[in-house]
Amino acid sequence: MCGIAGIFAPERMLELKSILVMINAISHRGPDDSGAQIIAGGTLGFGHRRLSILDLSLLGHQPMSTPDRKSWIVYNGEIYNFKEIRSELQRLGIPFTSESDTEVILAAYAQWGLGAVERFRGMFAFALWNEDERRLHLCRDRFGVKPLYYSVRNGTLAFASELRALNLAGHTSRTVDPSSALEFLQYGYISAPKSIFEDIRAVRPGTIISFDWTLHGTVSEYWSARELYDGRGAQDLRAELIRLPEEQVLDRVESALQEAFNYRMVADVPVGVFLSGGIDSSLVAALLASNSGRKLKTFTIGYGNSEFDETAYARKVADLIGAEHSEFIVSSEAALDVAMQLPNIADEPIGDSSLIPTYLVSRLARNQVKVALSADGADELFGGYARYSYCGDYVQRRSRFLKGLYRLSSEMLDRLPAPLISKGYKLARLGGAGFAGIEDKLRKFVRMSRAGSVSDAYDALASERSMAESMALMKASVVGRAKIRSPTTMVQGGDIRDGFMHWDLSHYLPGDLLTKVDRASMAVSLEAREPFLDHVSAQIAAALPMDWKIRGGKGKFILRRILQRRFPISFFDRPKQGFSAPVGQWLRGPLREALWQELSAAKIQLAGVLDPAAVRSMVGAFLQSDNGATSAAGVWMTLQLQQWANHWLGATPLRVGQAVTA
Repeated sequence: MCGIAGIFAPERMLELKSILVMINAISHRGPDDSGAQIIAGGTLGFGHRRLSILDLSLLGHQPMSTPDRKSWIVYNGEIYNFKEIRSELQRLGIPFTSESDTEVILAAYAQWGLGAVERFRGMFAFALWNEDERRLHLCRDRFGVKPLYYSVRNGTLAFASELRALNLAGHTSRTVDPSSALEFLQYGYISAPKSIFEDIRAVRPGTIISFDWTLHGTVSEYWSARELYDGRGAQDLRAELIRLPEEQVLDRVESALQEAFNYRMVADVPVGVFLSGGIDSSLVAALLASNSGRKLKTFTIGYGNSEFDETAYARKVADLIGAEHSEFIVSSEAALDVAMQLPNIADEPIGDSSLIPTYLVSRLARNQVKVALSADGADELFGGYARYSYCGDYVQRRSRFLKGLYRLSSEMLDRLPAPLISKGYKLARLGGAGFAGIEDKLRKFVRMSRAGSVSDAYDALASERSMAESMALMKASVVGRAKIRSPTTMVQGGDIRDGFMHWDLSHYLPGDLLTKVDRASMAVSLEAREPFLDHVSAQIAAALPMDWKIRGGKGKFILRRILQRRFPISFFDRPKQGFSAPVGQWLRGPLREALWQELSAAKIQLAGVLDPAAVRSMVGAFLQSDNGATSAAGVWMTLQLQQWANHWLGATPLRVGQAVTA
């Protein structure tokens, strides 16, 4: 895991110091080694910061070139099947001098061209220069685990793993894209190819952008999440799985996951596991513990006496698999300290409050390991979010009477104060485990029941605010220049809920979850790996009949069944929490003063994106605790956008430019 950066300026000669500025800005991504090289007759500079995971020797140093120095690469990530690819290349007579996967990428490219990327099984973002073609290729992995941004301004192309490298080196006008700001206020993240800056773009997952000598970029998509549901072979695999007996389906999925998980253990340094005590991380830990032959190191975060705390479950799982377990209880002081660092940690606005516990669990793990496995992607692939079931049930109901009942119940809920809803819910579940932050979830249910289409219904559950509510928080002059994100076309799949999962795989997963984990882990120089995000095992997951994903209103049914082979299934019979954060409690408690300060009228006015009166009204309603229309997550997202502006743009007002077409 590393950080990469570079500059391509065909019409001028570059100096090495221009590259050093960029890689020094992302030194946290790779503290073990650094390298910079001017190539292509002085017109191209490559920079690299290395976190040594494979081949710890100097033979893994980057930038790296082929022996004839015709191809150069800077690369961030891991190709887990690099040994198999290397063996294939060796049989073709190609020699190797190192044990690094970087050398394998270069040799594979020399042998098969850009098509080599389709052989790679892993997470990666790289820039590759071909001297003969005089072309620069920017490539990002299938699911978007690793980030890659670029800008083209004033005859210069610049790229980097994080926005900060482009920002601090002067490769952006720091003009905020109003479309991105609007999307962030609604969803809490920004989808590729946009970034928060108008003149910086993100390479889409599964995409290669090739730039010629004139800096014209040609975009080619080598993989899409749509292929999992509607691609060649998806229908055949779906039909095959339907015909299999139950135990064979379980064996097939477990075997595929086991292979994917084992690949993520490939390293020359210690590897640990983030363990929340939920289904996903427990399955990762259980399968690895039973097959790796070594004692796992597991790490978790808790909140003490809170509905969000799951440390007891994580501890029990660790005990059952014989792991060496470490946990950290987040105090109000620790939360406040990290909250004030978030703009620097996040690099770009991230509205997901679980960035705080993700950062803290990464810091905890970094004391003992250099690599940690997370469990993102399981919900999107196996139907884990409750909204899949609720929205699927709602939109598939043909009876006007039943839909009328949904609307009636939602209207009643909409009129109840949030504290009353919370108390009633706790009484109804009689002390058992339940959803944390139930008020926000019910608020989304109300919006869903008022939707006029399938895509609008799911959007109501997947977003934190409606479009109208988001626009109301922005200055009128800014809203007028924003381009509203087009609704995502649903995949056909085998069930309408496949469309919801594809939407999340394409937007929420890379825009929110993977960005959050990357920034949190890299901030402490820890490599985070995603064992569920393996494109081979994902093919089987996507093709599963929906009854294997959602049954009896519960998601991830097949993962529960696989876990049942090792644990009592009742142990996991509770709503998903993960590393969720009690952000509402924090904002009304230790972060209350910071909330008012960061969202002061003066700071909002200086930034020029939000409407001061609308924001202050929203915060006031939230802090009064008696207005169920104001969500803690929505307030947090607004705070993060403004806090980012306060930190990264300082006293310089944000310039809000014309909308950019996505």
